[in-house]
Amino acid sequence: MVPSLAEKQIGPERSVTDGPFPSSAPTAFDHAMGEAYNEAESRRIIGMVAATVAQLADWPKEKAFSVPYPPLAQYVLDRIALIGVLRHPAGYQLTPYRGRLSCPRTLADLMALCWSSPIETWPFLSLPDDEDLAGLLVELDPVQPSELCLGLSLKYAHPDAPDKSLEQLALLEARALYEEAGHLDGFPELREWLIAHPVLSKQEIAFLKLKRIGGLQVTDELIDTLFLRVHERYFSSTDEIAVCGHCGLVLVPIKDGSEERWQCETTKCRGRRSVLIGNVRHAAENLHHAARPIREFVIAGPRLRASEDSSRQAPSPLRDVEC
Repeated sequence: MVPSLAEKQIGPERSVTDGPFPSSAPTAFDHAMGEAYNEAESRRIIGMVAATVAQLADWPKEKAFSVPYPPLAQYVLDRIALIGVLRHPAGYQLTPYRGRLSCPRTLADLMALCWSSPIETWPFLSLPDDEDLAGLLVELDPVQPSELCLGLSLKYAHPDAPDKSLEQLALLEARALYEEAGHLDGFPELREWLIAHPVLSKQEIAFLKLKRIGGLQVTDELIDTLFLRVHERYFSSTDEIAVCGHCGLVLVPIKDGSEERWQCETTKCRGRRSVLIGNVRHAAENLHHAARPIREFVIAGPRLRASEDSSRQAPSPLRDVEC
């Protein structure tokens, strides 16, 4: 008897009635329904999304931005796409302006999801219940990565340091430079110096490179680890840059109709409710400020506590009259 096509493919000693086919290597479709999208992988994907948001928030204006997207952004979109299509083929209302999507299909879709939907409601991932992942990755007024987003992006960037605080993670690269140079005992001096100098002009950076902080010579590598150029979104319509009188960090100009107002972007700063302008500088100074995670987790807290202590100790006009 001539063997059938199926028997030829299985082999001469095996027929279609002998039992199940031997298991084959998992395909991409198997991964989308299985371990590749379990809680641990879902948590890693959220970290990648958070890191993408943080990266785009400080994207240099002179650097081209086009499809294909930056590698991390493209990778996380691709990673999400397959599971969205397979798990939710009919789609759902994903963002306020796009309906019946199975997953974010563009970077604009992903960013809209980050400011419109708390991550615990994202239906295409399986997030762990034992970790607080509630909240938005992008906050508005002003538009910026949320504190949650910055924390998740730091943890994604340093998966080998799960026991470290966010402040420690924000300064991990600078700390490594001190450790390599044998000056780890001087690292606290760098931290205190950063808190006192969150904004520097190009000229101030040039003079800084002639100094030592905590025994370590200030190099371009250390500067690039700690600071980045003040983005044009911090420039007013007259190319002015204002510094918050509470936290000492750069304010964001917000257009309000025909007028312009300043807004602090530091999460816990009183400047979010009542803006106090410390000083005003000009874009021509080519200002640099501490990298965003350093601003949020290292500099803001001590400066805000010092500002609050100072305001409590300062006599009010009424007390002066009574004296």
